[in-house]
Amino acid sequence: MKRLNAMKIYFGLTLLTLTGALHAQDCSNPVPICGEIPEPVTLNFLQNLEMDCLNSPYVTVLEFMSNGDFINTGSATLDITGVACQTDGVDDVIECVIVKPNPQALCDVAAYEMVSPCTEMAGNFSLQTDGLLPNTTYLILIGTTHDPSTTPCNASLILSGQAVSINACCTSNIAPGQSVTLTVVGGNEDLGYTWFPDYGISAVTGDEVIASPSITTTYSVSGFFGGCQYTDAVTIAVGNPLGIPTSFTPNGDFINDLWSIEGLLSYDLADIRIFDRWGQLVHRSIGSSQPWDGKRNGTEVPEGTYYYAIDLNDPLLVDFQTITGFISVIR
Repeated sequence: MKRLNAMKIYFGLTLLTLTGALHAQDCSNPVPICGEIPEPVTLNFLQNLEMDCLNSPYVTVLEFMSNGDFINTGSATLDITGVACQTDGVDDVIECVIVKPNPQALCDVAAYEMVSPCTEMAGNFSLQTDGLLPNTTYLILIGTTHDPSTTPCNASLILSGQAVSINACCTSNIAPGQSVTLTVVGGNEDLGYTWFPDYGISAVTGDEVIASPSITTTYSVSGFFGGCQYTDAVTIAVGNPLGIPTSFTPNGDFINDLWSIEGLLSYDLADIRIFDRWGQLVHRSIGSSQPWDGKRNGTEVPEGTYYYAIDLNDPLLVDFQTITGFISVIR
């Protein structure tokens, strides 16, 4: 799945730019963070939320919500980058853990459930959560003993992963005139989804639409959860997805000796058959493991024109028709 863009929203209406410097950082008013958006923070908030390895006097608290995918919310990865936190030229240790709080009492440390390792490190590092519950609030606790009165202690946090994204399905290939159903999960169903472009699609809103483009088209879809906007995309390829040579020269000079089909690696179950002009089968293979070498049962076939039929046998191809054509063997 590829993320195109994301931006912070307030109640889905008014756009804001949020940074750690503009918001309180205590547990009762944590800094909101959205997936894929770097969040700069200054570690200078004096509070103690001692838990596991986190026992620093300066603790900044950030908040995020997991998506609404009830089948497979997945996990999240937190990257702490751009760390600038030194005392006398020596990097100070930063502590970090992600927890599931009591949503009615965000400062109740006794109720915190760790959903990631508690990590201590100087400089940049990453940590990953366990599988997260859907539509659930989580806190990022990041602390240091660094005294902010001497030098600043700054970092940038980037949250990513399946738990903090929406998931559109599915990239596929169709023949001209065919249709395919596109779906999306993970967003707030009350706020809905928006698809773009409106070309060759049954509707521009909804979690399920029918796409029937006449040319290869990439559809993006936007949804919302946790005060954030997320976008995913699927590409519908129209027509033959393969690059099929019309000739090759199996003469043993190691140049163009094999009939190799571009794009065939994506179709493990593809059934490739080659016939002579009388309709007799001269070669058959499944997938891309056996490019044709211009032989039939180990014997070179005569120079001339042959015909191929390829069934891709992929369920995403929506009953894609057999690909046929001709190939010239030149010696």
